[in-house]
Amino acid sequence: MTMVAVPGNDARLHPDRPVRRLIGTAVVLSPHRLLTTASMAIPGGLFSVLVGDGLKRRAELRGVDRQSNVALFSVEGAPLPPLRQASPQSIAPGSWVAVISNVNVTRPQITLGQVAARGERVDFPYSGDIVEIEATTAPGASGGAVLNEAGDWVAIVVGRAGKEPPRAAAPVVQPGDPGAAQQPADLLIALPVDQLQRIADDLEQYGSVRHAFLGIQMRRGILPDSLGALVDGVVPKSPAATAGLQPGDRILAFEGNVIHSAEEITSLVGSFRPGDEIEMTISRGNDIFPVRTTLDAAVRAPALRPHSDRDAELKQLHQSLETLESETKQVEERIHKLEGSR
Repeated sequence: MTMVAVPGNDARLHPDRPVRRLIGTAVVLSPHRLLTTASMAIPGGLFSVLVGDGLKRRAELRGVDRQSNVALFSVEGAPLPPLRQASPQSIAPGSWVAVISNVNVTRPQITLGQVAARGERVDFPYSGDIVEIEATTAPGASGGAVLNEAGDWVAIVVGRAGKEPPRAAAPVVQPGDPGAAQQPADLLIALPVDQLQRIADDLEQYGSVRHAFLGIQMRRGILPDSLGALVDGVVPKSPAATAGLQPGDRILAFEGNVIHSAEEITSLVGSFRPGDEIEMTISRGNDIFPVRTTLDAAVRAPALRPHSDRDAELKQLHQSLETLESETKQVEERIHKLEGSR
């Protein structure tokens, strides 16, 4: 889908000036929800979606996650057909994919590419699973859908990087960054559908993405015997404290994954959601035992006020206006009586 964002101040304060528009690509997640990049979420902006044949629908921002560079919008009107989703495991390194993006308003662009790698990137703020796709595209590919060889939706493009030079990581360029237009789009950064669904659910309910929290301070780096991560401290009333972890404990395994460093714990916790139950294998003195606990939210984001229906909101505003007019009339009558009694 083609998505258009217009700065609200430009449209309201300068109606005679040419309107500056930001055009991007969005993917239909469900009949009334769209996913696109966070760069489209202009604060105070006006948003719309082009649905074909020159038709345009109003869109409303539901939430933004700057770390993953994902924004969720709701769309009014008749239901939109969502893309058929596939297992994210169908985009293993070496597999061929198609990237569909709206680099111009008239028609989409389809580019073939190949999955180069999967995993984390140290230069991208999102800590979850990332898919790297080698494909040549024009600026505007961010927000585009990634399809597997069967034509099923497997990921969304959330950033670009150049060819990786020897001994150096290719910097990620997100839409709107200075120099984004000049950056060769040889390596696309995409998020698989399973993570997108979790991000969208949090944005729908909270307006932001909640990150899992265990509540331990760890000694960084690899231990001398290269097994486990040493607990230096435990946050009071945290999931780790509830599980009974103590300073000096060594975490040997996390959900069946053998641990060799504190960084591995951080990465694994980041792959879970608040409310998920996890199991760890702990070494304390001569004892080795399992513990279970439920992860909490790193930042307790207050629930957003539900998006009100426009008709209900207009009705409430009209009622408030009528009440104000009635009170104004009573004040005016009181003033007239006081003036007449002089």
